[in-house]
Amino acid sequence: MYTETSKLHSDETHEQFIRRASGFFPEDRVRDWSRIERAVFNHLMGRLIHEHSYASITDAMLTRCRDDMHEIVRRCHTG
Repeated sequence: MYTETSKLHSDETHEQFIRRASGFFPEDRVRDWSRIERAVFNHLMGRLIHEHSYASITDAMLTRCRDDMHEIVRRCHTG
């Protein structure tokens, strides 16, 4: 299936993906993450990258990853 998003990211490199993902996970906030936040982020992002190429990871998938991360961390803190 051809979409405008796939056209935009079809040849995306690792560095380009990192820059794009930083729009969803801003560096100033990442620096202040707890160990739990880092672990959850690494797990969720690692799973995305393992299952998809950088180019096939959509902005919607990154948004979902961010939202899932916040929900998991919230549950860890509230029990």
